[in-house]
Amino acid sequence: MTAVGKDGASARGGSARRAKSVLLSVIGLHLVAETALTPFLPQLFERLYGIEDPEATGLYIWICRIAGLAALPLWGLAARRWSLHGLVLAGLCGSAVLDLLLGLAPSYAAYLVLSTLIVSTNSALLLAYPAFIAEHGDESSQDGVRARLTGICSLVVVFHLSVVVSTMVGAGVLALPEPRVGISAFAVLDTLLAVLTYRILGKRPGTRTGRAGEALTQTRRDGTSAAGTRRLPWLMALAYAALIGIAFDFSANVARPFFTKFAEDLGSGSVGSGVLFFLPSVSALAVLPVVRRCHDVLGDRLLPLSLTVGAAGLAWSWLAGALPGLVGGRLLFGVGLGLGQVAVELRMFRATGTEGPAFTAVETARSAGLLAAPIAATAAVSHDLALPLAVAAAVQALAAALSLRRPRSTASSPVQPIADRSEDAATTAVPPQSRPKPDTVPALASATASTAAPAHSEEIHR
Repeated sequence: MTAVGKDGASARGGSARRAKSVLLSVIGLHLVAETALTPFLPQLFERLYGIEDPEATGLYIWICRIAGLAALPLWGLAARRWSLHGLVLAGLCGSAVLDLLLGLAPSYAAYLVLSTLIVSTNSALLLAYPAFIAEHGDESSQDGVRARLTGICSLVVVFHLSVVVSTMVGAGVLALPEPRVGISAFAVLDTLLAVLTYRILGKRPGTRTGRAGEALTQTRRDGTSAAGTRRLPWLMALAYAALIGIAFDFSANVARPFFTKFAEDLGSGSVGSGVLFFLPSVSALAVLPVVRRCHDVLGDRLLPLSLTVGAAGLAWSWLAGALPGLVGGRLLFGVGLGLGQVAVELRMFRATGTEGPAFTAVETARSAGLLAAPIAATAAVSHDLALPLAVAAAVQALAAALSLRRPRSTASSPVQPIADRSEDAATTAVPPQSRPKPDTVPALASATASTAAPAHSEEIHR
């Protein structure tokens, strides 16, 4: 490779690393901002507005969750027209203004309205997830699979660390003499990340999903039904990814609201119950270094096996009659949680690709499933304090059963466009990064129709 080629490759690598860092920071901010004040809302409303009614907190949480659920598919539709990077930037700018105003909210009603708007703009930051995974390439090669696996592991690490950071941030805001200052301080982080997003990601090519629609239209014009025959398997893969994600998220959250009370009844004490509550996160982080090795050995079997391990850990916790059994169950559940989170996200991105609309469709379904978790937990705990753990174990076992259905290659394999050989020869000397991408998908022969990806595959988008 010439010196110029090496310099170019080095520059591209440095740009990609900066882009990944910015997107990971946006994801971390989204996770922390969404949950930092939630455990402390009753105390916050009492200090700011003199409201002691717990129903005010419940109303606030439900309205914000519904607002987020309604806003997410709208951002997904916007991703059909604008790039993910641009939408993330818009979300950061909107959140910066609203976070500043939130600290100045004169009443509970104003705080609720502004928070609803913030949740709506923050939903755009979820688009940083597929944008981050897109920076790791596709799964067209073994190296691509490992790169994507590394990216998903990074997301899982950020998720678990954000649980600790958000708790510390929320407690710090409440400890301030004037909590309003801490609330408005989020605007500073929003602004900083918006500047970095504009300077670093604004110079990188964004992706829009309109190209997939153009490809599908052109394929139909060419008189082939290959795209249509591939669309149904893609939709089935998307539906299965959503169902597995819903079951996994539900099972991981349904036992949370009343777990500390259950642990205290077994004699853990208040401090011990808190430790047991976070123990699965510690266990999950501990197994992440071996995820790649497990995936190399197990392949697609990693998903059902990890979900089965998680279900076994939840069942062990449910049946535990003493603290040692509860500790063992939580540790085992954490192992399944760490491996399962990676495997579930890998399955989801394999189905949705790294574009906005399909990703937000699955995320909206998963968010709707989360709304049912506290309702189910309340209903279960009215019969037995340990019953939410049994419900969680059963639902995660159901997720394991669903994941046994392997995704068809049509849902994940990238399309390799059939080009003229003379064109191939003319572009052999051009580096892959600089080759122009075809705007349309040529008609595929019937012999390859059964193994090609749908028109929505990430290879076509790119």
